[in-house]
Amino acid sequence: MTFTVFGTGAVGAYYGGRLAEHGNTVHFLARSDYKSIKENGLKVSSPRGDFHLKDPLVFESADRVPPSDVLLISLKTTGNKGLKEKLMPLVHEKTALVILQNGLGMEDEFKDWFPKNPILGGMCFICSRRTKPGIIEHLDYGLITLGAMDSKDIPLRNQIGALMDESDIPVTLVDDLNEARWRKLLWNIPYNGLSVVLNSDTKTIMEDQHSRNIIRSLMFEVIEGASACGCSIEESAVEKMLDFTDNMTPYEPSMKLDFSSSRPMEIEYMYDRPLQAASARACTMKGVSLLRDQLYFIQKRMH
Repeated sequence: MTFTVFGTGAVGAYYGGRLAEHGNTVHFLARSDYKSIKENGLKVSSPRGDFHLKDPLVFESADRVPPSDVLLISLKTTGNKGLKEKLMPLVHEKTALVILQNGLGMEDEFKDWFPKNPILGGMCFICSRRTKPGIIEHLDYGLITLGAMDSKDIPLRNQIGALMDESDIPVTLVDDLNEARWRKLLWNIPYNGLSVVLNSDTKTIMEDQHSRNIIRSLMFEVIEGASACGCSIEESAVEKMLDFTDNMTPYEPSMKLDFSSSRPMEIEYMYDRPLQAASARACTMKGVSLLRDQLYFIQKRMH
């Protein structure tokens, strides 16, 4: 089984790198980092073991990438506008698309674009960052929760999951992709947004009782939104997620890194889409809506 990584950043380069390190054929599509990766390879530092791909299969143009069985899409959702046209050269008759993006509703869009191809979603619980072109620092965790949109693609999900597992990528296989997306939002919605609004990393947020209270309140709202959308998340998941973050290496979530670098933030898929889905089912997540509005205010004044 061959792979192509579309979005060779902190997430895509790490997971694609692990797959390549363990002998899988992986094509990396890299634009801004192409020259550096071509000349120096792909370097990853990680608590699970450092590695250096000295001669990875890296391409600057999608037209030059050979056909592959699996397309890992790890581009941020801020790049989804016009994405269909960019993916066309990479999607062949039986190419499976694995969406490694944050938020809600992306798989539906990809299914509209490529109705005959298998669509899978991967929720990445990972702390990683790109420190320089072609250099990735993996700080903590690394689990991928993998689900298929259509039950007929479960054998394919299992096959991809097994290859990831063999490549030192922890994997959990789920049958309900929508519920898995909401479970990831349980962390993403409070921590990504508050890290920007409070200009803080996870450790600073967790050390203050007031910000912990906000986190907890937002999490319960996400559970209500998920419930309205037919996804049952147990309330005990809140304390588990707080404990999980307490034990995490101090980390600036991806939205905070984007804010600090004056890049567009992933507000639409992480906030707008869940709010719209819940609102359509008569559920109002007031705290989440307030946080979303603050983020848009901040983003307008970033440039």
